[in-house]
Amino acid sequence: MNQILYTIEDENRDNRMKSIVLFFCIFLIVFGLALTGVGGYNIYASNIKKQERIELAKIPQIKLNTVDNQVVINVEHVRVIKDIVYSWNNEEEETLVENKSSGINEYIDIPSGNNTLFVKVTDVNGIYSTTEGEFSYKGTYIDPSLIDNKKIKIVATDNEGLQSLSYKWNSEEPAMKEAESINNKRLEMTADIPIGHNTITITAVNNKNEITKKEMEVQGITKPTIRVNYNSDKTLFTIRLKDDQGIESYTYRLSSAKVEDIAENNQIKENFKEKLVKETENTVQGNAELEITDKLALVEGFNYLEIKVRNIEGAEETLTGWCAK
Repeated sequence: MNQILYTIEDENRDNRMKSIVLFFCIFLIVFGLALTGVGGYNIYASNIKKQERIELAKIPQIKLNTVDNQVVINVEHVRVIKDIVYSWNNEEEETLVENKSSGINEYIDIPSGNNTLFVKVTDVNGIYSTTEGEFSYKGTYIDPSLIDNKKIKIVATDNEGLQSLSYKWNSEEPAMKEAESINNKRLEMTADIPIGHNTITITAVNNKNEITKKEMEVQGITKPTIRVNYNSDKTLFTIRLKDDQGIESYTYRLSSAKVEDIAENNQIKENFKEKLVKETENTVQGNAELEITDKLALVEGFNYLEIKVRNIEGAEETLTGWCAK
């Protein structure tokens, strides 16, 4: 009986040992598989990230930032950039040409109000990427634009609201327009441009009492120019007329008198015009020509010439000259 019990106990002990060994074998197999899976996943994830980096390198990378009232378009890429095309609010596109592959920074002005910027960047292989962003002009935006050489339109906008808008030409008194309500975010004025070269100063005041000024040079309608010469033998006046807008007409008047009636001691008398007798007077149509040359015969004695030129915009110029033959 004791022998039988001993045999049973040995068999139980052997079975327990076999179970323990089997458990550790299974554990080692599972642990090994787990390690293999983790390693495989890490390799897989690494390959995915590498593939993502490869894909990103295929297209230009664009970032949009703001500095004051400008947007900075930053472009990074492994290849040379052919061009950068942008547009505000789906309006006309502008193109910036680049010949660099990295570190590109282009600055563009933000228009008035709230705006949407669309940017497209294309490399030399034709690969492109796009982006867009919302940007608002901060403060008062003043936009003067020429209608023609006679008028200018002035527009001021501010998201905070405007109190007034004014302008003045050169040193003249300013003209002003006040807002009709406290929520008025836009004011507009139209100004007549004086003849010739001018300076306009524009001033806007917003609801925060912040003052914004803008000054610019403006070329209005120009006056015609007149040049008169006579030849060496004093037989002809040569008249040269010029105008950027075009000559509508010109009038010349030639008067004469005896030299001794006009001058005394080689000095022209103050009342010499009283001695003049009109010889020729004529008005000639300019037909909007930009330049005209004419010749006029001198008479014997003292010749006094008066010329008046009018351009197609109504601006006039006069010139007088004389020659003793």
